Amino acid sequence: MDIQLPPEFPQSAVDQFDLLREQGLLFYFPTDGEVVQHNGFNFEFKTSPSIARKPILAADAPERRGKGGPFVDPDPAFVVARPGPDHVVELSMHAMIRPHYVLHTRLFAPQTDDLDAGDWAATWAVMAAIRDRGHQPPMMIYNCGYEGGASQGHKHVQVFTEPDPGFTLFPVEALALAEKASGNKTTTASRENAPIVQHPTVPFQHFVQRLTGHITPDYILAAYQRLLAEVRRAHKEHVERKLAQATNGTNGTNGANGANGANGTNGYKTHKKSASGTPGHSTPALDDLPESATAYNVIMTPEWMCMIPRRRGGKDGTGAGSLGMLGMLWLKNAKERAHWEELGMTEHYVWMGLPRYDLK
Repeated sequence: MDIQLPPEFPQSAVDQFDLLREQGLLFYFPTDGEVVQHNGFNFEFKTSPSIARKPILAADAPERRGKGGPFVDPDPAFVVARPGPDHVVELSMHAMIRPHYVLHTRLFAPQTDDLDAGDWAATWAVMAAIRDRGHQPPMMIYNCGYEGGASQGHKHVQVFTEPDPGFTLFPVEALALAEKASGNKTTTASRENAPIVQHPTVPFQHFVQRLTGHITPDYILAAYQRLLAEVRRAHKEHVERKLAQATNGTNGTNGANGANGANGTNGYKTHKKSASGTPGHSTPALDDLPESATAYNVIMTPEWMCMIPRRRGGKDGTGAGSLGMLGMLWLKNAKERAHWEELGMTEHYVWMGLPRYDLK
């Protein structure tokens, strides 16, 4: 499926973005970032009033089941393109980047769904227009599920020009290191089976594939499905590991958990009978939030795709979506910045994602 956007896009969208901002209807506050490193991982923190204004639906909000929400009947002033009959491109009211696009399905579909061929065709149409007519590299993200950092429950991806945090993103480093180690770069001939790699020091699981040659929606879909299979496998193995730890009466981190059995690594709830015969569950050592076994993040540029399995969206309002898991974090205020320190920075990433069992 090849979708073409009007030739005036994206310039017309940029003009509309600026107009809405001047009218006080769209919130965008450019700000300098604070770059820090923790355990070898690069962070860029930006505090923005637009993030403080951004609504985030609760996990059980009715809008996550299609009962209302901002995408059901979008404001025409924010609609800048319709890539095909099933998708709408809007300007984000709470923008992190100029411009910041939200591409959503015309009819409600849940944000817990995987991306399908139509989603990728519409996404690539927007990205290709930005690249070809705006002469800037585009990036897309998809936060699958509440635990993946999704603020809304209506299926949507986000597209914008690729941010520059002042450091190399770890998917780019992972590919460069793997290609250096192998002695050759992935060729066009082998692109359908390009290596799937992880960065040797990033402490949470992630899967990266280089994209090469002529990019088409079918090619992107195939790459996504390969990486999605890795995400599904990682989630399954993590759950099995936690269940095995529960059965063995250990928690995988702090040793035995007493008469109540085990809790694994920070929070997968294993329901069972207690010693008195009443229903119970193992209590997580550090938090009582249940874990998702399906959520994930997708980040894609014309050069690579990265997927990150997710257990949790955040703690007490301090979390991350796709960009945040790459180290680019937009915060509400200084309190949230301090909370990242309290939560252990990279340790918080592992808590939200899946731990790397291959790292010592």
